[in-house]
Amino acid sequence: MSTINVLVTGIGGPIAQGLIQGLKKRQDVTVIGVDRRTVTAGHQFCDRTYQVPRYTNVEAYLDRLKEIIEKEGIDVIFPSLHEEVNIFHENRDALKPLIALPTSSDFDVLMHKEHVYQKLESMGHGKYIPKYQGFNTEEELKEINSSLFADDSHFVVKTVDSYASLGFAILTSKENYLDALKNGKKHTIDFEDYCKIIDPSERKLAMELINGQEYSIDVYLHRGKVVVAVPRERTGVSNNIVLDGIVVNHEDLIQASKDITESLVEDGFINIQFMESDTGYKLTDINPRFCGSQVMSLGANVNFPSLFIEYLHLGNEVPVEPVWNTRMLRFRDQIFVHED
Repeated sequence: MSTINVLVTGIGGPIAQGLIQGLKKRQDVTVIGVDRRTVTAGHQFCDRTYQVPRYTNVEAYLDRLKEIIEKEGIDVIFPSLHEEVNIFHENRDALKPLIALPTSSDFDVLMHKEHVYQKLESMGHGKYIPKYQGFNTEEELKEINSSLFADDSHFVVKTVDSYASLGFAILTSKENYLDALKNGKKHTIDFEDYCKIIDPSERKLAMELINGQEYSIDVYLHRGKVVVAVPRERTGVSNNIVLDGIVVNHEDLIQASKDITESLVEDGFINIQFMESDTGYKLTDINPRFCGSQVMSLGANVNFPSLFIEYLHLGNEVPVEPVWNTRMLRFRDQIFVHED
């Protein structure tokens, strides 16, 4: 059995550590971890580790990675940081190993929420798109507020390239804002106050507020067709980390995931998120990378990092069957490192 050398970035974070859990299920994988820090919890789960420059210094970061790739004979790279997705996408050809990001003829669209919505609408998938409009300026947002959301007491704003809850806010009246503040709802902001801090150079999205059940769907595609889609009900979330959730066999969400992802991706893993509204399931986010809570699918017998290796590195089209109704409960744990 030949060894597959896999490099995982950002091993101090939860996404990398979830990836490593899946990779370590294989007997033929050696995990090489990299991080800008010399000691993290993730170091303890890798076979070998290296310190690298911060991704913001792109040239130095790539140069160091190339040294490690050559030294370790890396076959596959699993990026774990959202901020480095474009770096790896733009350097797919310059780097020898496979890059564990989805392949798409419109990859840039996947990184831009407004453009994703526009493309899906043009392909006939408007039923999955929430009420939305892009803006740059205070004047544009005020027009959106008085027209698109005239009958709504609250609506959402986010940057078009944000991830997790960065740049996310719920806009409302001063009265509603004070009530939210009293009740500890930190993302709710007074509309007029928000208008004063708008940066016109930053494209943003205004979107209807949906209060229904939230779902996250992990999807693996091969040659433009879904191999497996795993809907996950997010029942307990803290600081955007899922602490309690269950894998559900939800036919409508699986079909919605197929409609959307087969319109956008040829091969690889992608994560999409929905909220349940009065008019159906609405797409609220798309992550063209491995996400932190995909480890929930691992517990349901779907090892997405391993699927990537099987399909795109080894060329094996392996069958996969989720164990539905698997529930994940997260808890805090710790490791101890004795330093000289």
